[in-house]
Amino acid sequence: MSLFKLKSAPTILLEDDSNKNILPLLLDLVQQDGNPLIFFAYEQPICYWKNVFKDRTHTIFYEQLNTHQYNEYINTKCCVIIDSVIQMSLCLGWNECLKCIKRLIYDNNVSKLILVLHKDCLPPSSKLQIHLNHIASAVVSYDLTEVNKIKVLIKKGGKCLKSEELLSYDAKTRTLKCTPIVKQVIIDDEPEKPSPGNLSTFKIEVDQTEKLEKYKLKLPYMSKINEGESKVYYEPDAVDDWDEEDPDEDLDI
Repeated sequence: MSLFKLKSAPTILLEDDSNKNILPLLLDLVQQDGNPLIFFAYEQPICYWKNVFKDRTHTIFYEQLNTHQYNEYINTKCCVIIDSVIQMSLCLGWNECLKCIKRLIYDNNVSKLILVLHKDCLPPSSKLQIHLNHIASAVVSYDLTEVNKIKVLIKKGGKCLKSEELLSYDAKTRTLKCTPIVKQVIIDDEPEKPSPGNLSTFKIEVDQTEKLEKYKLKLPYMSKINEGESKVYYEPDAVDDWDEEDPDEDLDI
C-alpha cells in the first residue's frame, strides 16, 4: 500500500507510544497539502512544534480548541492536526471531544484531519480508541517491537484495506519511503491419496512381473483373430441326446 493512498484519506488516526517517532510520517502526510495548517498542541508545547514545522509556511498553532470559538479557527480551507486526543478529551470531556472531532470531519473547510493517539497512555479496554477507530477513514498503528514497522488500515468504498509496511527516511533528500511487507505463505504438502490396494483385505493391483506373464499368455482364439477371420466350430459330444423324431409332428401343418 503506497503512501499516496494514505495521504488521500480525509481522517487519519496515528496510534503511537513514547518509544515511536511519528514526526517523519506526520510531516510527510501534510507536505503536499497546500492549505494552511492549524495545529492544536494539547501535549507538547507550541515552541516544540514550531521547530518541527519551521519549513512549512502558513502554519497556525493553538494550545487548545475552544468550541465556542470554533468558527474563528476554521474559517477557510485548512489541514488540522490534534496532539493528542487523550489530552483533548481530558480538557473538554469525552462527549464534547467526540462532538468536536465529528464536526471537524464533516466540515468542508477541513481538507485533512490528523489525530494523534498515544496508546501507552490509554487505560485497558478504552472506549476512546474504539470510537476513534470507527470514525477514522485510515488508522496507522506502530508495531510494539519494531520502531519502523507500521500497520495500515484504510476504509474506502465500504472496503477495508490492510497492510504492514516498513518506513525508511532519507535525511539527505528528506523523503519517506514505505515498503510493504510481503508475508511468505507456507503451503503444506497435500497428503498422498491412498492406494486402492491399501483399502482392501485382498490384492487388487498387479506388479510388473504379473503384467509380463499376462502379456505372454496366448489364448486359443487369438490365432484366429490374428488371421482376420473368425468361425465357429462345433463338434457334437458323445453324450449329446439327439431326437430324430419331428418335434412338430403333432401340429397340423
